[in-house]
Amino acid sequence: MPKYFSYTLIILIFSLCFTFGQGDPVSQPQVSQSVYHDTSPPLWELVATPVTESQWDDGMVPLLINSPQYNDQYEYDPALQNFHGTNNDGFIVRNWDGVSAQSYAPPDMSGAVGPNHYMEMTNVRFQIWNKTGTSLLGPSNLGAIWAGFPGPWASSLNDGDPIVLYDEAADRFMASQFSLPNYPNGPFYMLIAISQTGDPTGSWHRYGFSFSAMPDYPKFGVWPDGYYMSANSFSGNFIGAIAVAFERSQMLNGNAAQMVSFQRSSTTTWSLLPSDWNSTTTPPAGAPNYFGQIHDNARYGGTDGFDIYQFHVDWVAPGNSTFAGPTFLITSPFSGVSGIPQPSPGATLDDLSVMTMNRLDYRNFGLHQSMVVCHTVNAGGGVAGMRWYEFRNTGANWSLFQQGTYSPDGTDRWMGSVAMNANGDICLGYSASSTSVMPEIRYTGRFSGDPSGVMTIAEETIFSSSGVQTGLQRWGDYTQMSVDPAEPDVFWYVNQYQPSTGSFNWHTRIASIDFNINPDELTSFTATAISDSQIDIAFTPNASNNNVVIVYNLTGTFTEPIGSPPTIGQPFAGGTLLYNGITSPVNHTGLNEQTDYYYKAFSYNGTSYSSGLTANTQTIDNTDFTANFLIFDNCANSQNLEFGTAPAA
Repeated sequence: MPKYFSYTLIILIFSLCFTFGQGDPVSQPQVSQSVYHDTSPPLWELVATPVTESQWDDGMVPLLINSPQYNDQYEYDPALQNFHGTNNDGFIVRNWDGVSAQSYAPPDMSGAVGPNHYMEMTNVRFQIWNKTGTSLLGPSNLGAIWAGFPGPWASSLNDGDPIVLYDEAADRFMASQFSLPNYPNGPFYMLIAISQTGDPTGSWHRYGFSFSAMPDYPKFGVWPDGYYMSANSFSGNFIGAIAVAFERSQMLNGNAAQMVSFQRSSTTTWSLLPSDWNSTTTPPAGAPNYFGQIHDNARYGGTDGFDIYQFHVDWVAPGNSTFAGPTFLITSPFSGVSGIPQPSPGATLDDLSVMTMNRLDYRNFGLHQSMVVCHTVNAGGGVAGMRWYEFRNTGANWSLFQQGTYSPDGTDRWMGSVAMNANGDICLGYSASSTSVMPEIRYTGRFSGDPSGVMTIAEETIFSSSGVQTGLQRWGDYTQMSVDPAEPDVFWYVNQYQPSTGSFNWHTRIASIDFNINPDELTSFTATAISDSQIDIAFTPNASNNNVVIVYNLTGTFTEPIGSPPTIGQPFAGGTLLYNGITSPVNHTGLNEQTDYYYKAFSYNGTSYSSGLTANTQTIDNTDFTANFLIFDNCANSQNLEFGTAPAA
C-alpha cells in the first residue's frame, strides 16, 4: 500500500464502503504485452546510481482506502488453541537486523531465501545478504534495481509495495514494486525484475506492465506457467480484485512477455492471494494457479469460509485463458478485531483482519497437494489470534484438511505469515503485543505428524521491541515466511519491531528457524556381495535405535529423503526403497550378476532423517568357463586335464 512520509506526516486514511455478495460475473481476459523490457548491468553497479525519490515525499497522498465497514460480531471458535505448545524441537539459527526505516511507513517487508542469499525489500529500500548475515549489497533504494530502465515510470521508481520471491525451479529471484507516475490518474505500472542467475547481486531482466486502474497491495506467486499476481484495483473507488498472469518462460530469458488479467467484481473479491509454488516438484500437469481469499460472512453473507479460484492461462491463445470459481470451503467461524493495543503511550495498531495474509503457500507431495495460509481473527474478548489453514487436494478438488486459531493467552497476535516445508511441517510467524508487552516478533509451529490443528512447538520470541510506535496506526501491512531450498527443514521469517518509542523509526528483523532435529547417523553400514544375485546389507542403528531407511540405485546419486518412507519397492530419495526397520542384516536378492549396486542408509526418527551413509559393491561374476591343461612328467608321459565352472544343478 502507499506509504506515509514522516517529514510531512502523511496519514493515509483508508476508506472503502462497499457491500460484498455472491454472483461475481465472469470477466473476459485482458491481454497485453510488457511496455518495455531490458537486461540490466550487474546490480552491484546500479546501487551507486542516484534514483528519483518516491513521490510520497511531496506531501499527503489523497488515497482513500480503508477497511470495509461492517458489523462483524464475535462467533465461538471451535478451532481455538488456548494453550502453548511444549515441544522444544524448533530453534532459531540466524537472527540479524534487516532494513530499517527511511522515513516511510509501513515497512511492507518481504524477504526471500535462495541456496546462498537472502534478499529483503521494504518501503522503500532493499538489501542482500549471504545466509550467515553478511551484507553483500545495500541497503539501497528500490529504484536502484530499475535504474536506467527507460519508460514512463522513470520519475517514479521508488513507490513501494514490494514483493520478492525465490523461484526454486529456475534458481532465480523475482522482485517487484508498483510505479504510480501519474497518481492519482493512470496509467499505473507494475515493475518486475527476474535475476539473470541465482545470484541476485548480478544482472536482472526488467519489465514494465501497464494497468488502467491502480493495482494496490499486490501479492505474487510462482507457478510453472507464469508469475501470478493479485491486487486490489482502484479507479477513484475500489472496483474489485484483479488476477494477473505474467509470461514466466519469456521473462526467465529476458524476452518480451505477455500479461493476461481478469478484473473481478468489488462485491465478491478483496485481497486475493495467488498460490506460490515451493520445491522443484511441479504441480500436476495442466494444474491452474489457485487464488484464495477469506470469506467472511459479515461481508459476503452465508457462512464463514475460504474461497479458492482457478486461473488457467493459455499463452498460445491468451484469449482462451479462464478464471473460474470459487470453490467455497466452510471453516470454523471467525470475526475481526478492532485494533491492537500497545503499552502507553503507544498507538492502537491496525490489525488488518480483513486481509488474507501473505503468502498462499503451495507444495505438491505426490499423493496430495497442500496449501497453507493465515489471517487475523478475534480469538475471544477482542484479543487477536492467528487463524491458519491447511487445504489438501488428493484428486480434483480442494478440501479443508486442518485449521487452528493460535491464541494461548491474552496477548494479541497478528500480522502473520505461514509456510510448509518438504516434511509437511508448518511454521507460523507473527507480531505480538498487549497493554503490557511491547511489540515482539514470534513464531510457533508443528510437525507433520502432530495432532490436527495444534501448534505443538513452543512459542519463541525472535526479537523484542525496546519501545512502542506512537502517532501512527499502520503496522507491517504484511510479513513473509519462506522455506530454505538448500535446507528444507529451515524456515526464514522477516517482520518489524520498534528499536525505541517513536514514529517512522521501525526496524526489521530476519531469522532462520530450524525444525530439523536430525537423528544421529547409523553407527555402521556395509554392503557385501554374497553371490551373483545377492548382496547382504549389514548395519548398526544409532544409539537411539532409530529406524534405518535404506534405498538403492545403479548410479550412486541420491536425493534428500522427503516425507514419510513409502512402501518397499517404491521410488524414494533418488532410488528405490529397500528396507525400513532396525533388524540387520538385510538380504537384497534377485539381482543381476556382475552389476554395481549403490546403497544409502538414513536414520529416521519419524520426523527427520540423518544425512545418510553410503555403500556399494558388485555382484559376483558367474560366467561359465572351461580350461584345458596338458601335464608332462619327466618320463615324457602326458595327461590332459579339463575343469571349469557351471551353474549348480
